[in-house]
Amino acid sequence: MKRSLALFLTVAPAVAFAQPTDDGYCDYIEGTASAAAATLAAPQLAAQFGYIQQPEFAVAPDPNAEANDLRAIASLRYSFTNLMAASATKSRAAADCRRHKAQLAMQSIAAQIRDTTTARAIAARLAVFDAAQPQADKLLAESKADLDARRITTQEAISTRLRIEDLRSQVAQARRELAAIPSSDTKGLDGLLGDYRSADADFERSEGKLRTIRAYDLGVRAGADRFLNGDNAQTRYFALVEVGINFGALFVGSGNRRAREGRARYAQTVNPLTPNTNVDGLRAMIDVQTKRSVEVAALVADLDRQLQALAAADSADAKRFRETVWFEAIKAKAELAYIKAHIEAMQAVVGGKA
Repeated sequence: MKRSLALFLTVAPAVAFAQPTDDGYCDYIEGTASAAAATLAAPQLAAQFGYIQQPEFAVAPDPNAEANDLRAIASLRYSFTNLMAASATKSRAAADCRRHKAQLAMQSIAAQIRDTTTARAIAARLAVFDAAQPQADKLLAESKADLDARRITTQEAISTRLRIEDLRSQVAQARRELAAIPSSDTKGLDGLLGDYRSADADFERSEGKLRTIRAYDLGVRAGADRFLNGDNAQTRYFALVEVGINFGALFVGSGNRRAREGRARYAQTVNPLTPNTNVDGLRAMIDVQTKRSVEVAALVADLDRQLQALAAADSADAKRFRETVWFEAIKAKAELAYIKAHIEAMQAVVGGKA
């Protein structure tokens, strides 16, 4: 355990570099989106002037006019597709800003990651010891009663008392270690990670919406059309609805689903704390602790089987041996709880499932 903690201390930095509360990124990304959305959401004014070639199937305003007479056309076009794209562009920028802020917040507490993961592991160990205290008190009371009744020797009673004192000493040590940790917040990091990955998912949803919007074109256009020469030069007004659909719309949905699912998996592997945390070192530590958890879990299973086998024995020797096995089982279970909690806490930092 000491070697494991020493390794963790080398891979988790003790000091985090302070991040500015406002580094300008959100202003940059949201300002860019606002500028892009302004041109998307506003109507477009178009004008044409000159000898405009009239298609053969078109009807000229003046039946007597030539198809290439001097002509002026002015129109105003408003695109509902661009309006939706403007909204999606702003949503994407807002999600990108939230993701960046969550990343800065996590980087600012990078120095607390070691304390957070260690605190969770110690708390898990302490929970096992606390749960074992009633049984330990019961064993101590039985030992005193057996000594008074001369069913056991003084040496045997002292041995039981020493084991119970060792258990209580480990409880006190765990409480001191937990109290000595500067920050034992066990929820803040998870909350920030959740904010980061939620914002990343919102960013991808906005990206997918933009990809979908590009397959459609819906707008309205209105304007005036006038031939500038001829005997019947009059201004004619027009209005129309324009609809366009790209056949690629049939395939955008499946691509968006694949992108959304892939990004969700990828987000679990990305460490938002880089470069303040050595992710490779944390993953190496996880591998070490995972192997230890398998070995300790096997030991716990063996001790539990021994306790079950000794439960039916009534002899004094079997009872004393059962007490010995019980104390060892409690220590092994506390160690297993520590290792599992440590793995889960570090896994929350590097992403993915333990």
